[in-house]
Amino acid sequence: MTRATPTLRQRKIFALTRILGGLVAACYLGYVVVANLAAGVPFDRTLGFTALVAVAGFAYAAWYLRDLSAIAREEREQGIDDSR
Repeated sequence: MTRATPTLRQRKIFALTRILGGLVAACYLGYVVVANLAAGVPFDRTLGFTALVAVAGFAYAAWYLRDLSAIAREEREQGIDDSR
């Protein structure tokens, strides 16, 4: 049985959703780390793990930004004009 392949538009929406989700999560967790440090909380294991997950969120968004760039390249090669 053959698997259906998503269209370029579906792939683009999927990538944009993941980019936005990764950025929102990373920015919120980054804010939590900075707010706690500003309040005088020591940088312990818990806060370190939160900072690590924030960095992972930025990396996640960057990975899908790379994927979105590849989708845009495919659109250019196919001559698709999606400027509506």
